[in-house]
Amino acid sequence: MFGNTILHIIENNTVNLTKMNETSNAANGVGLGNSNFGNDQSNMQFIDVDGVATTANSSTADLVLPAGTNTIKFARLYWGGRINTATITGAPDTLRKVKIRKGTTGAYLNALAAAGNVNTIDIVAGASGSRVYQSFVDITSFVNSNGGGTYTIADIPVTTGSVSGGGQYGGWSIVVAYENQTQPYNSVRIYDGYAQVFNSGSSTTLDITLSGLNVPNNPLAANEAVMSTMAWEGDANLFGSGVNAGDFIKINSLAVSNAMNPVTNFWNGSITKNGVNVTTKNPNYSNQMGIDIDEVNVGTGFNILPNATSVTIQFGTEQDQYFPSVFSFYIRMKDPLVTMDKAVSDADGNGFVNSNEILTYTLSGVNSGVGSAYNTFVIDSLPTNVTYVAGSLEVVNAPGVTAGFKSDNQDADAAFKGVNPNNNRNYVKFFIGTGATGAAGGELAAGATYTLRFKVKAAVIPGTVINTARITSSSQAGDVFTDDGTAVIGADAGPVPVKFTSFKATLVNQNGLVEWATEAEINNDHFEVERSEDGIHFVLRGKVAGNGSSSTSHKYSYTDPINTSAAIVYYRLRIVDTDGKYSFSKIVAVKLNGSAFSDKISVFPNPFTSNIKVSFAATTEEDANFRIIGLDGRVVITRKMTIQKGDNIVVMHDLGNLPRGSYILEVVTSTDKFIQKIIKQ
Repeated sequence: MFGNTILHIIENNTVNLTKMNETSNAANGVGLGNSNFGNDQSNMQFIDVDGVATTANSSTADLVLPAGTNTIKFARLYWGGRINTATITGAPDTLRKVKIRKGTTGAYLNALAAAGNVNTIDIVAGASGSRVYQSFVDITSFVNSNGGGTYTIADIPVTTGSVSGGGQYGGWSIVVAYENQTQPYNSVRIYDGYAQVFNSGSSTTLDITLSGLNVPNNPLAANEAVMSTMAWEGDANLFGSGVNAGDFIKINSLAVSNAMNPVTNFWNGSITKNGVNVTTKNPNYSNQMGIDIDEVNVGTGFNILPNATSVTIQFGTEQDQYFPSVFSFYIRMKDPLVTMDKAVSDADGNGFVNSNEILTYTLSGVNSGVGSAYNTFVIDSLPTNVTYVAGSLEVVNAPGVTAGFKSDNQDADAAFKGVNPNNNRNYVKFFIGTGATGAAGGELAAGATYTLRFKVKAAVIPGTVINTARITSSSQAGDVFTDDGTAVIGADAGPVPVKFTSFKATLVNQNGLVEWATEAEINNDHFEVERSEDGIHFVLRGKVAGNGSSSTSHKYSYTDPINTSAAIVYYRLRIVDTDGKYSFSKIVAVKLNGSAFSDKISVFPNPFTSNIKVSFAATTEEDANFRIIGLDGRVVITRKMTIQKGDNIVVMHDLGNLPRGSYILEVVTSTDKFIQKIIKQ
C-alpha cells in the first residue's frame, strides 16, 4: 500500500499529519513518532502540495519496486474519511471521485469508483450529521503503464473543521501486487472490506478469519510471512489500561506490537514498517491523524503453522472506534532441490559388461532444498542393447512407499515397466513420496532420501551401455524441478569415462594452473588440456598421461603460460581412452584481471543465437540446475552442471534450435536461485 492523508490539523500552533505507503511485497509509510494528539474537536484543514490552484487538497507517496521487470497484477486506489451528510445528499456521486497522476507535475486523470456498486463504496453513519466512508477503484493498467515512483492523489472528498466522536480525517492508499521473475516465489493474498470496531465507548472485539493462505510445509522465518494492514480513524492519544487493551489486533490470539505500535494502542495513526516510520511521502508527518498503515513480519511468534490455510484476526478496542480496511499477506514459498545419482554394477564385479551379463542399477538421491518436492517420480529409459529383467523393480527406501519388490504392471503399486509408443524404448518408472499411488508421485520432504533398484540383461554383443534416469517433481508453487543421473559401463577393453573428484583452474604467477583429481579410471590413455578465450572455441595447450585402468585416486596438474590479452580464459579437459574415443570435462574460468564477479548472474551474449555464457559467484562446489523456461511457464531445457567455489562461467551450448523469442534462464543451487531474462534471436 502507499498513500497519504489530505487533512491538516492546527492546534496550539502544532502541525501534525499522516501518510502511508506499501506494496504487496514491500511496504513504506510514516509512523507515530512521539505525538499525543488526537483529532477530536481539532480544526482540520486541507493540505495541498501540488501547487495547482484547481485542487482542494493533494499529497504524494512513492511506490518502490525491485529492480527488473515488474508486471502489475493488481492495483487498487482506496480513499476515505469523514464527510458531512448534506454534502453527499446534494451530490450523490461525490464519494466516487478523486484525481490521480504519476509524478508531481502534469495533468491529473479522474479516478471514478463504479456507479451503483455497493462493494466499491462503504458508508457508516457518524456523529453530528456526518458519514464515514471508504471507496476504491481499480487502477491496475494505470500503475502497470507508469511503474514505480511518485504518485499524487488530489481532491479526496472530506469535510474540514472540527467534530467530536472520532474527529475529521481523510486519506488514501494504493495496494499493489506485482510479479518479478528475479524475486523468490511468494504466495500473495489481499483482503479488503470495511468493518466498524465500536461499542459506544465500551470494550468490544471483532473476530474474522482470513482464508486462502498457502503456508509452506516447513517452519517460516520471521520475514517469510508479512502482514500489511490499513485502518481508518486510529488515535495516537487513546492508550488502553493494560496488555491487549486500547486499540489492538491479534493474530491467532497473539497480540501484535512493535516499537511504533504498542500493544495498548496498535491503531495509533502511524505508518510503519516493522516498527520504523516510513518517510517516502509528502507531507511527511509522523502522526497521520486518522489513517494507519503498518507492515509487520509475522513468520514467527504468531502460530502460523506449516500448511496452514487461514489465520484468525481479532480487532479490539477499550473505548475508541476504528475501521479496519485492507489486509495483505505474502508468504515465502520454499523450493525443493531434488538430486539423482545413478550407479551400475555387473554380476561378476570386474567393472565391465560381458555378453548376456546381468547389470544392477541403483538410483538414489535426496531433496536437499528447504521446501518439499511434490508429485515426485523417477523414470529411466533403457538403452537398446539391454533387456529388462522381469520382477526386478525394487524400492530399497523411499517415503510413502513400502520397501521391497514391485509389480511390473501399472496398477496400484509404486512402480511399473512400460514401453514408449513413440520410439518403442522400454522404460521403468517409480512413484515415490508420501501419498504416492500407482499413478502419481507424492511428497518428498526436505532432507528425505530415496534408493531404487532394477536389473537389465546385456545383449550378446553389448558394447558400452549408457543410460540416464531422471527424477521429476514440483515445488509447492507449481514450479517443476528435475535432475538426471547417468551410468556408463563399457565392454571389456571398451571406453568408460573417468570419474573426477575435482577440477579447477587458478591464476598463479601469470600462469594458468590447471589441477584435477580422479577417483577411478578405465582405459584412460591421456588428458588434453584445452583453453579458450570465449568459452566456445578451444585449442590444445598440452597433454598429461593418464593411468590406464585404476581404482585408486590420482592427482594431476598442468601449468599453462598465459600469453593472451583476454580478461578471462576458460579451461576444459579432453579425456582420451586407449582406442581414441574421448569425452570432455566441465569448463572452468580464470579471470586474469584479478577482480571478482558480482554476486548477481550475468548472461552474455544476450540476445544470443546458439550459445550463452553464464557467470556468477558460488560459495561451494556443487551441482546446479540450469533451466530455460518459456514465458508460458513451460520448461524447454534442463541441464545439470557442476559449479566451482568462487567465480564461475558456464557455457550452455546447442541452443540454436530454440524458437526465437524471450525466455527465462534459471540457475538453482542448494542456497541460491538466480533468474535472468534471455532473448533468442
